[in-house]
Amino acid sequence: ELVAAADAFARRVATRGPLAVKFAIEAVLAGGTQSIRAGLDRESDQFAKCFATEDMKEGTRAFLEKRKPQFKGS
Repeated sequence: ELVAAADAFARRVATRGPLAVKFAIEAVLAGGTQSIRAGLDRESDQFAKCFATEDMKEGTRAFLEKRKPQFKGS
C-alpha cells in the first residue's frame, strides 16, 4: 500500500507547477537544518520567487477559465 500511495502522491505533485515544486522542496530540505525563523524567512523568499513566475500567472488564468494549467517552468 505504501508504494501505491507514494506513486499516487508523486503523480499528483507532477501535475503542479515545476518551479513551485522545486521551491517547496528547497524550503523543506533547508528547513531541517535551520532555525524556525530562518526557515520561515526562506519559505517567504521562495513564495515571492514563485509568485513572480509565468507559471503562477498561467495557474491563475487556468483556474479562472476552469481548465487545466499548462505549466512551462518559467
